[in-house]
Order: sequence, then C-alpha cells, then structure tokens
Amino acid sequence: MDNLNFIFFEEFKRLDKLCRELYDVEKDGITSYINDMKSVVKYDYRYIPNWREDLEQLTRLRHIRNNLAHAPGAFDEECCTQKDINWVQDFYERILHQLDPIAMLYQKTKEQGQVLNNQKINSKNQLSNHFNNINGTLLLDNKTCNKTNKKNKISLLKVCLISVAVMVIIIILQLLIQWRFL
Repeated sequence: MDNLNFIFFEEFKRLDKLCRELYDVEKDGITSYINDMKSVVKYDYRYIPNWREDLEQLTRLRHIRNNLAHAPGAFDEECCTQKDINWVQDFYERILHQLDPIAMLYQKTKEQGQVLNNQKINSKNQLSNHFNNINGTLLLDNKTCNKTNKKNKISLLKVCLISVAVMVIIIILQLLIQWRFL
C-alpha cells in the first residue's frame, strides 16, 4: 500500500472538514466550495489569480479522494503525488488566512464597493470574513455578519436613490435645453 494515498486522504478530509465548518454543512464541504466557485460568472472572478486553476485542481483532487474512498483496492495503487498533498495543505492554509479564491473575491468586491449578483456567494463570503479562530475551531460571528448585510442593503439603496436623482436632473436639463431652442 502507498503511504502517499493515506496522507492525501487524511489531508483531504481535514480540508473538507474546514469547508464544512465554513459552509455549515454536515457533508460535502469541498463540493460546496466547488459549487460556489462554479456559480461565479467570469466577469466577477477575472481579477482573482489562479481562479480557474484552483477550481480545476479542487475538482481533480476531489475525484482522487472519491476514487480512494469508493473504488475497491484503490489504496493499493499510487493515486496521488506529494505535490497533490502539498497543494491540499497549501489550500487549507489559504482558506485559514483568507487567501483562497472565494475569500479573495469577497475582499475584491468589498474593496470596489460592489454588491455581488449571486446572493448565495455574497452571504457565504461575508461569513468567511467573520471568523474567530479559537483552538483551531472556526466560529462565526452572526452579529457582525448581520450588520454587514444591513450595510450592503443601505449602500445599495443610497446608490439607487442617487442614480434616480441624477437621471431626473438630466431629464429636466434636456427638457430645458429643448424648450429654449424651440
């Protein structure tokens, strides 16, 4: 039996557990993360480095994990490499330090003052920004998350009202210009 397969399997389980805590699901943490990445349109992730590569790697490594977990005798053959193990460990650390694609998307969106079109991603990214790391366990600060949701709604309302006011002023100016030249 190949020891790399066991190490990979354990590291993948650890990453999946972190993702389950992030998404507050009982199973399929990495699948939830992958689905979140797939639901983002290219326009939104275009400035996030290695988005596509990370998505492809997560999908490929999930396939290896599923093969190890479900295929008879899979542990008897070499299914992964040390590079795969290192990538899983690195991605785990990136999530903890909010350097993973979803957290970076949220940060970028927050910096630009934009609101994501996809409310599922928006709410999960807001959660990822409000972690408290206590003895290696992730706990969500719901009060902070709710405040962030309210601030985003208020900001969006302000932008809408300003846009309407500007449009009304433009229409009035156009009418005045047309009236003056008639």
